[in-house]
Amino acid sequence: MQEPKISFRSASVQSLDFDGATVALLFDLSNPNAFGLELARAGWAVEMDGTRIASGDMPGGLAIPASGTAPVSLPVHVRYRDVPGIASLLASGKDEVPYQVSGTVGVRTPLGVLDLPVSHSDTLHLPRLPRIGVEGISLRGFSLESFGVGFVVRLRVANPNRFPIPAGGLETAVALGGSNVASAQVGRLEPVPAGGSAVMEIPVKMDPSSAMRAATLLGRGGDVDVHLTGRVDVAGLQLPLDVRARAPARR
Repeated sequence: MQEPKISFRSASVQSLDFDGATVALLFDLSNPNAFGLELARAGWAVEMDGTRIASGDMPGGLAIPASGTAPVSLPVHVRYRDVPGIASLLASGKDEVPYQVSGTVGVRTPLGVLDLPVSHSDTLHLPRLPRIGVEGISLRGFSLESFGVGFVVRLRVANPNRFPIPAGGLETAVALGGSNVASAQVGRLEPVPAGGSAVMEIPVKMDPSSAMRAATLLGRGGDVDVHLTGRVDVAGLQLPLDVRARAPARR
């Protein structure tokens, strides 16, 4: 019996979104023998920066004809949240990150199952961060008796990707005119279509110690310096938020 051979043919992206990417790796499994063989099993693992981030296997049953070749496709799925340092990579503006796939393809032969090693190195496309800007702020619910001040920050979220941004969460500290006035405000980010944008309103309520200063700034109207810091949760990715703007204030 002659040993079968396996060789890499191609890699194609089957799906890509903020959750991750699925890449189909296609190998050619050649049988030089005058009798047929059968694929018994196949397994793979993906590494980035020396860290295993995904693994998988597929059942056998594929027939390899005598003196012929059969294609073996390994569907490799990578979740971005499992990529080491993903937040830093996205913030740096990198479009791609290198990865390595290694595994074995087991071929059932008259002498038993023969495991053949497979490997492939390539780059994986990364999503682009949404662009978040402040369109304006509105004063809501000012009360002299309770010193309660509420306002709404209107954000414009633009999606530069060819796939939609799913609904997510926002946690931020808010500064007006250079002074912190509220923290740990949580809002819901609505889905944004591919290549599109959406305006979202984030309600903010302040503690009494910040109420009068904020009411004064917002009550004047005109433009106000706004600074948002915190994080955005998109498909399980914890992305940094740091937005500065001079936005119009309205009652």
